[in-house]
Parts: sequence; structure tokens; C-alpha cells
Amino acid sequence: MRSRSSKVSGGEKAKAGLKKGPWTEEEDELLRNCLKREGEGGWRTLPQKAGLLRCSKSCRLRWMNYLRPTVKRGHISPDEDDLILRLHHLLANRWSLIAGRIPGRTDDEIKNYWNTRLSKKLISQGIDPRTHQPFNPSPSINYSPTFQP
Repeated sequence: MRSRSSKVSGGEKAKAGLKKGPWTEEEDELLRNCLKREGEGGWRTLPQKAGLLRCSKSCRLRWMNYLRPTVKRGHISPDEDDLILRLHHLLANRWSLIAGRIPGRTDDEIKNYWNTRLSKKLISQGIDPRTHQPFNPSPSINYSPTFQP
């Protein structure tokens, strides 16, 4: 008899044989060509139509975050940097809302940029990245002697 922990769920069976890890140029091209033919949507059937051994979620995310023609790739400009800071101050970690106000940038890209660069930049300037306020100096304890000889 199998233990509970050794059972394979239906989702794991369905994902057996699917490729994981980095995408190849050939896979990117298959995905692009299929989306040109079929159009966006129908993500569940797209991997089979495209001839890809990837799950539908992986195909959708690859398209939305990397291959879509409207996605802006490359360095974030100083103006975008400033806009991300201002929008984060207003919207906090609502990356989709922030990305919606920065043309061509994805929520994932902005989140990663925030976590790897901007939050550290604020910390180095003595600013709390969550509140956008200066860090409060730790209260100094005033030790005034009460004993006087």
C-alpha cells in the first residue's frame, strides 16, 4: 500500500513530460508563429497547436512578459525610474496597476526592478521603501545618573 505522501496528483500526471527551464529560440519562434495564426487567447490548447512541450501557463507568461511586440525590453530610463518611485509611493506593491501606467513595461519586470534596485537605493538614502519616509532613528536611551555622592 502506498503512503499518502507518495501519491501522484492528477496535475502532476498531466505535467509529466513537459519541458521546464529556459526557452530556446526555436520554441520562441514556434510560439510566435502559432500566435500569428491563431491570435491571443485559447491558451489551454495553444501548446499542442504550436507543437510545444510546455504547459499553457508557461506559454502565456512567455508571450506576455517577453515575446509580445509591445513589451519594451532593455534598461529602465531615469524618467521611468522616477515614475516607478512615485507610483509605488501611491500604489504600494500593486505591480499591475503600476505597469498599466508605464507603457511597454510588465508588472513582473517592474516588481523585479523594484526588488533588485529601487528598494535598495531608497535604503541607502535612509528611506524606508515600504513607507517612503525616512527611517526613524532608534531612540537613544538617556542615562542620566540619579545617584550623587
